Amino acid sequence: MTQVTIRKNAKGDITGFSVEGHVDFRLEGNDVLCAAVSTLVSHTIGMICEFTDDACENTVDEEKPEVVFNLTAESPSRESRVALESFESSIYDLAEAHPYNISLVYEEV
Repeated sequence: MTQVTIRKNAKGDITGFSVEGHVDFRLEGNDVLCAAVSTLVSHTIGMICEFTDDACENTVDEEKPEVVFNLTAESPSRESRVALESFESSIYDLAEAHPYNISLVYEEV
């Protein structure tokens, strides 16, 4: 199972996320659900890192597997907020459709 943790501040703004584990929907290498999650993660991080000036941290542990992404900017751009809200919406849809494969939790920071 993959656990996605979305971190929000007291105002409800997304400040980061982590994704841990493997979806186990199909055999490794043929898992379209895992590929979907990986694509959402890569796309979201890429959008923020390449198209905004917002400070952020990103760590990847391929052995675990785990990706941790956090905005470190005090006031993130509109583009970063939109990218993170889009990520949340898409992950929510996947978790609703595949509750035995993806767990979505929220953490207040």
